[in-house]
Amino acid sequence: SKSSEEVKQQNSELSEKVHSLVSENSAMKLDMEDLHKKLEMAELMIQQFSNQAGSLDANQQLQMALEEKVGLETQVAQLSESLHQLQAERDQYVEKLKEERSIWQERVQQLSEQVHTMAEEKEKHMAQIRELEANVTEL
Repeated sequence: SKSSEEVKQQNSELSEKVHSLVSENSAMKLDMEDLHKKLEMAELMIQQFSNQAGSLDANQQLQMALEEKVGLETQVAQLSESLHQLQAERDQYVEKLKEERSIWQERVQQLSEQVHTMAEEKEKHMAQIRELEANVTEL
């Protein structure tokens, strides 16, 4: 019973971790979408600046936009990697929970069989007691 409570506690903690990772995953997806939008805006700015005549100010803005694009691409790559790691961790936790669930289902099945066997034995013993009592009464 104590072991069962400990495993239930572990399962609960692992479930909380999975939910936390799913929430983090969702937040990172939103961040990635924002970064993609910023990246698209930067690319639009680059196209606009590219189409203008080559004034010095426009060239500086173009260079800044290119640098921002590179920075955003780096951030997107980092977030993608983090997202993959979180998904891998989540999958590991899910597998661990499935394994533990299977183990506990098997254990419950064994205990159920033991209870059934003990009930049958109890019934046999009760029948023997009644038979012995009848023999004693007869004697």
